[in-house]
Amino acid sequence: MKTTAWWLAIASSLMVGCGGAGSGSASSTATDETGTVQIALTDAEEDFLTYQVEVLGITLVREDGTEVDVLPATTEVDFVQYQQLSELFMVAAIPAGHYRSVLVNLDYADADIVVQDSAGVSYSATVVDSHSTTISTLEVSVDLGEGALNIGRNSVAGLTLDLDLAASNEVLSYDPAVVEVEPFLMVVASQDTDREHRVRGQLISSDTDTAEITLAIRPMRHRSGEFGDLVVAVTETTRYDIDGIPYTGSDGLALIAALDAATPIVSYGSLDNTGTFTATEILTGASVDWSGDDVVKGIVTARSGNVLTLNGAVVERSGHDASFASMLEVTLSEETGVTGRYDGDSTIADISVGQSVLVSGSVSTDDITKMDASTGYVRMKLNRLSGSVTTTAPLSLDLLSINSRNSELFDFSGTADSRDNDADPTTYELQTATLDVTNLATGDWVAVAGYPTAFGAAIGDFDAVTVNEISFASSRADYVAHWSDATTMPVSISNDTLVLDVTDASERLRLHGIPRELVAGLEVAGVTATVDKGHFAVQISATSTAIYLSYSDFLLALANALEGTEAVSHLSVQGQFDDSTGILDASSIMVRFGESSRQ
Repeated sequence: MKTTAWWLAIASSLMVGCGGAGSGSASSTATDETGTVQIALTDAEEDFLTYQVEVLGITLVREDGTEVDVLPATTEVDFVQYQQLSELFMVAAIPAGHYRSVLVNLDYADADIVVQDSAGVSYSATVVDSHSTTISTLEVSVDLGEGALNIGRNSVAGLTLDLDLAASNEVLSYDPAVVEVEPFLMVVASQDTDREHRVRGQLISSDTDTAEITLAIRPMRHRSGEFGDLVVAVTETTRYDIDGIPYTGSDGLALIAALDAATPIVSYGSLDNTGTFTATEILTGASVDWSGDDVVKGIVTARSGNVLTLNGAVVERSGHDASFASMLEVTLSEETGVTGRYDGDSTIADISVGQSVLVSGSVSTDDITKMDASTGYVRMKLNRLSGSVTTTAPLSLDLLSINSRNSELFDFSGTADSRDNDADPTTYELQTATLDVTNLATGDWVAVAGYPTAFGAAIGDFDAVTVNEISFASSRADYVAHWSDATTMPVSISNDTLVLDVTDASERLRLHGIPRELVAGLEVAGVTATVDKGHFAVQISATSTAIYLSYSDFLLALANALEGTEAVSHLSVQGQFDDSTGILDASSIMVRFGESSRQ
């Protein structure tokens, strides 16, 4: 039995739900027979510069067999864009009930996948399955198990789809670049209340009395379609960026209230435990990256005069198609609008090497590597560094990376008032203002957020907003082991710990913010979970994935699968690593049995 959510009803006004039926509130066309589901996309960080695939369909399967299609149009998704946030891309009213599984159809025929090696060099990749056969379409089936999606009558529930790139892909080579793909979706019937969320849409209405803005959701590069509506709460601390000019609180909301209906709006915000979406930031007008111009997203790796060189740029033309450019030049002028740091007087002088930017302008029709933003707009984004402390007064770092790019990719010429004072990645000086960094010592590893100082500035290289010490124990660990032809069962269970035989495996341990050279000598002896609650999965290739929210239930399912005829082919883990014991304490585990599926 199959139905389509879109003829049932589309929520016309709601507060975002979190954590299952009954949370949040809705004012919609949902009835006594239907409830509302809001769906978000996210992804964990991985070494892909772009990962664009077509999502052909998303189907929710109720326990009585009813299948509900909840994707109104084929949608191109770049999952790399969701490594730092979740994108709310759909709100729909669907029949009430318990939904036990999710089917997602992906099309890799025209996929645009770009990987980078340890030196930061980028390559466009070909995708294949485990038999080196080119992939076209794939259907991914996920059994939600105990984490079933419960849609109550007249209530709101959340669903998050996480295409885990580390678990879904194995980079076989870089030159030429070949990626073996077996898509793995971690589907959770809730929203992550700790992660930043984004919603893109068009203005329906705003209310200065209730401090609410209602949007018609327009995800990805869609400019029309029935993706549902959302009510966004704003506060006196909500920041606004309207036509490149910053505002705060009621001043910004009053300007939003004066806008025409269907004005493009992008909102960044958070979900609390009541299910309310509260905006921390609202962008509109020329500040929105789909206001009519071509848009480029990238990181400034060099600057000469008014010309920026961007590395790993995603190009979105006004005609909605997207592509990737490993290097791209952007020409600015004094007329170029600049915002992003909320000081009210940003100019192109504030854009320096290491800055992550979103630029609107005109990309050359003859050369995708050239963009004219002389009458356009640049939005500066928050930047992240990692490195080890070289001096404490002033605080300086031996840089490892800037925005996940190897520091060796950056040309710091012109960043200071003289050549002798240009930023040096081996002694990169931080301006810490009122931050307390007295606990830091030479050799400590730190993660820093902030902005490069103005181009040609006389003092300092980077204005830090936060500085956090990191270590093997505190750094988030990602571990992947892949067995293409293991001679014995490579995973066993002993005292609630996964014991690994990596003799025939290709494996990789990544500790975020820690140099690969320091991590290379570490060995993973086993995997466990000291907290029973998390996200765990057992995937049987060519059939389905079962999701478990408790480690104990996962161990029972894994033990049963280990008694079968299929061998373990892949293991992916996220958690914390204890270098003294070699044990990974996991918050998320995926174990795959058998070879990659083909279609």
